[in-house]
Amino acid sequence: MTPRKPSRLGIPLKLSKLILALLLAVPALCRAQSNLTIYSDSLAAGWQNWSYTSTQNFANTSPVHSGSDSISVTITGAYGGLQLYHPDMTNTNYSSLTFWLNGGPNGGQQLQMYGNLDVGGTFTTQGARYSLNTPVANTWQQYTVPLAALGVANTTNFIGFAIQDDVGSAEATFYVDDIQLVSSVPPAVVHLSVNAGQTIRTADARWFGMNVAIWDTALDTPQTVTQLTNMGARALRFPGGSDSDDYHWVSNRQDNNTWTWQTSMASFIDVITNMNGQSMITVNYGCGFTNEAAAWVAYANAPSGNLLPLGRDPTGRNWLTAAYWANLRASAPLGTDDGRNFLRISRAAPLGFKYWEIGNEEYGSWETDSNSLPHDPYTYALRARDYISLMKAVDPTIKIGVVVTPGEDSFANYTNHPAISLRTGQTHYGWTPVLLATLTSVGVTPDFVIHHRYPQSPGGETDEGLLLSTSGWASDAGNLRQMISDYAGASGTNIEIVCTENNSVSSNPGKQSTSLVNGLFFADGLAQLMQTEINGLFWWNFRNGGTESTNNNSSSLYGWRMYGDYGITEGTDLYPPYYSARLMQDFVQPGDTVISATSDYVLLPTYGVRRQDGAMTILTINKDPAHTFTGQLALAGFIPASVGTIYSYGIPQDNAAEFGTGSPDVAQTNLSGIGTNFSHAFPPYSATVFVVPPAPASLLASTTTPTSSQFVFQLQGQVGIPYVIQRSPDLVTWTPVSTNKLLSGTLNITNSLAPSTPNQFWRAIWQP
Repeated sequence: MTPRKPSRLGIPLKLSKLILALLLAVPALCRAQSNLTIYSDSLAAGWQNWSYTSTQNFANTSPVHSGSDSISVTITGAYGGLQLYHPDMTNTNYSSLTFWLNGGPNGGQQLQMYGNLDVGGTFTTQGARYSLNTPVANTWQQYTVPLAALGVANTTNFIGFAIQDDVGSAEATFYVDDIQLVSSVPPAVVHLSVNAGQTIRTADARWFGMNVAIWDTALDTPQTVTQLTNMGARALRFPGGSDSDDYHWVSNRQDNNTWTWQTSMASFIDVITNMNGQSMITVNYGCGFTNEAAAWVAYANAPSGNLLPLGRDPTGRNWLTAAYWANLRASAPLGTDDGRNFLRISRAAPLGFKYWEIGNEEYGSWETDSNSLPHDPYTYALRARDYISLMKAVDPTIKIGVVVTPGEDSFANYTNHPAISLRTGQTHYGWTPVLLATLTSVGVTPDFVIHHRYPQSPGGETDEGLLLSTSGWASDAGNLRQMISDYAGASGTNIEIVCTENNSVSSNPGKQSTSLVNGLFFADGLAQLMQTEINGLFWWNFRNGGTESTNNNSSSLYGWRMYGDYGITEGTDLYPPYYSARLMQDFVQPGDTVISATSDYVLLPTYGVRRQDGAMTILTINKDPAHTFTGQLALAGFIPASVGTIYSYGIPQDNAAEFGTGSPDVAQTNLSGIGTNFSHAFPPYSATVFVVPPAPASLLASTTTPTSSQFVFQLQGQVGIPYVIQRSPDLVTWTPVSTNKLLSGTLNITNSLAPSTPNQFWRAIWQP
């Protein structure tokens, strides 16, 4: 897990007597029926520019998100920012701030927000900080920040907010436009649209990943395999976060421990092979060596005839040959255990473990790093080069990833190796630019980069903030791709982006982690990630080793479990993220096609998928804890059948888990009255999946005159949907003749006639 940086205090200011007089003269704003504009081409009446340590232009003409002007902002010093002020106003009818932000030519700014209140005539900056998703260069992105996350919700003395630097440095020019306070009055109807004709990408099996850990005493059990299978897990990451950086797989121990972990590599193999999943192995960078990592690859993937010598590590240890480790895997346990019997699993065939990553969050001071310059991107890059070389010498087919983090200046731990952007010519010292520039300079291209995402810090959790944070996937993907392009150049084109850790909070999980809100966050986060190029998502964690009862269990957070847990299960308990994972199986499977979907209300997002069998699935999530929203769905590029299936998970299922009445599992009901336009009521805090079959196909007799041996008919249906042609002599017994996926709306099919059968019938059906 990644601890977040501590919050920075804002700049408190005193109100002058003149401003106090103005404040008393202006009535508080009240009842809102719609959003309140703060900036649109210019500041709205009553709003003032109180920015500091920055230069601004409120009449910037390019770029703009809408209209003629935007605000350009250049932060010139530590913690400077754009600050907007309004005399005391009541904001009880507003729930959040929304605005559009463009990263400008550079992008990658590290920004946060805070809110301000008038306390006894004193301009008071609130302690809550909300870190903004990293802006992308030359790209407009919408940000929605809950007032609750800024500590200024439901007040009568709200006087504004600031967008400021988050790391104590100047920030390159960025642009802000279309700033509004968002009404908390829900719309009467939310308009949802799904367009099967607008495809986004193909679903990757690595989206359905889960972390498993060496400290899990129950990992290698039938129960675990069943649970992983039932929740649709397709990939597992091992051996477990930060512990990977001082874990030695050959002894199943930490660096200096005399005791062994409950779960070993052999245990992991037993689980991953039984669930038929893909693996992601994290090799020890913190105190390990390239030889140890290569031996691990050999144990997993080498054939017994691979005689490649693995050399000696800096301690003088001889790691023998790849064949030694392959034969260890293939052998049966010895009568007298030499300490490696747990690795003798009688498996001659290589396992074919494809994905490997070098260390875990190496930029962070919390990670074990025994190098002379710990947490140094330059050192990491040079060592990664050596890891990649020896590991791929054992098995050239494996894919190896390196650790990155968004932001050109994030984790600038050293300044002795500058990285120069190929696009802007500017120098940066952040972890990711230095890492990528160094790898490029030594001629090494990793197969993928590794991202971790925990959107909240412990103690600062808010439910609305968590549920709105999922929009950050697009920012993270865009920023990482921009840095790959800027510092790896053309060689980085085929580098994938994979997220191998994700959960709600960076450390010390409280009640939110085991609540329904985190379940909705799981589903919405995956759905948002599906809109990006990110090719893997591994949730942290499957089973984390017990509950934590002393963290943030605030009554402001939804949920009845007064404890936190990074795991999705503990003992016999299955937490909401587990059931959300089950629900997502009904929405998307590997190989399906993600399609375009939109919503005009931020608290009711919707997403679409075209299944490989031709059906359309729709996921809609209600992020409001109290309101039922009526959604009007419009389907394009697809003609639906009139009936379908609904799968749902929400408050009734969570209540069933609490009280033991009813089922806590995903609910299934039938849906009728489907058309290209139909409406549905989405209850509070719920995730709903529609499975919509295609409308039936038609078979029409062709104008071609049949012969004694052939008959031609026309299949009429929808493009991309497989239809099975069946034949029957009696309308009772049907035999499949062919399966046809239409490339256009019609297809002429010639069928042979059986002379011995007097009556022959044909039909076209869709089979899921």
